[in-house]
Amino acid sequence: MPLGRLADFYASYQAQTLDQPVAETESVRAAVLCPLYIEDASLKMLFIKRSQTVRNHKGEISFPGGVKDPQDSSLMTTSIRETDEEIGVIEQDITIFGTLDEVNTSTGFLVSPFVGTIPYPYEFKLSLDEVDSLIGLAVNDFLEPDNEIDFFYFNGRQLTPQRAFKIDGHTIWGATAKIMGQFLDLGKRFDLFPKPNPQTFHLAS
Repeated sequence: MPLGRLADFYASYQAQTLDQPVAETESVRAAVLCPLYIEDASLKMLFIKRSQTVRNHKGEISFPGGVKDPQDSSLMTTSIRETDEEIGVIEQDITIFGTLDEVNTSTGFLVSPFVGTIPYPYEFKLSLDEVDSLIGLAVNDFLEPDNEIDFFYFNGRQLTPQRAFKIDGHTIWGATAKIMGQFLDLGKRFDLFPKPNPQTFHLAS
């Protein structure tokens, strides 16, 4: 599995930060964890389906995370704290490799995504006020061209094309798809993912 290569890569990757807007419209700082794990020899990414009672992005698929608290010493701390609060993975069980480029959301958040690993299987404890369910999807499924779909977001004034994925009946779009797209693009560019084994065909005798 490519976890060693991923760890080495993100330890040295210099994530791009976005220019801050003027103070009156400054984005709210937030952080998420992109939690990788191994199941049945397959590299997977863990997502959450947000509840219908959260303030923003009701029912959407996202990474565990949230807004930076004044008490958080860093955005990485935010990602770890929120992961613990939302799905019950404690700090000692999270290994952070590094961070992806910052992402702006259409709802005014500036998100720092952190890539790391969690143990699996794990005794998750969901915050039912925030999380409806967990969704684990194989990274290889995101690499299949047929699973990347045409998606348009309507903001009340115009339709905007966005990158999105549809896998096992789940649609991943918005900031989560941007973050996942970064992860995939870097993995392909720097050969971080294993190549699929070529199929062997035998002629019938």
